[in-house]
Amino acid sequence: MMVLMSKQSGNTVPKQCIAAKAIIKNKEGKILVLRQSYEKTVDGAGQYHPPGGIVEPGETLHETIKREVMEETNLQIEIRKLLSVEEWHVNIRGDDCYFVGVFFECGLKGGNFNTDNIETSGFAWIGPDDIDKYEILQPSKKVIAEVLAGHLNQG
Repeated sequence: MMVLMSKQSGNTVPKQCIAAKAIIKNKEGKILVLRQSYEKTVDGAGQYHPPGGIVEPGETLHETIKREVMEETNLQIEIRKLLSVEEWHVNIRGDDCYFVGVFFECGLKGGNFNTDNIETSGFAWIGPDDIDKYEILQPSKKVIAEVLAGHLNQG
């Protein structure tokens, strides 16, 4: 990862990244979260978050979210609508990263659910009573709580 230097102050500024995140509900109305694999040099290792990831150069948000969900879960999705845009900072392997995360409501189209990959170490389907039982990364926890409470207009 690249860390940029400010020409005026000589200080480092965070690397800027865009992430696309999928809010996927099952038939019971619970939302899928994945447990991030353990890596000591990555903030949030071992915590939960919705499927998704960083937009690669030349990719659209929709291409990113479909690719990431397939890589992480082996599921095909349909993107229904934009739910929220959030910001956060994390440290990834020594780099300070500023993220803009774009959260989409997504429906399942197909695939055989499987989280056997290097990026995830588990998963859960969470409902309103489960949200505090799992260590969910912010601002994902806020978005999930708003969706489960009906505050973000889904449907």
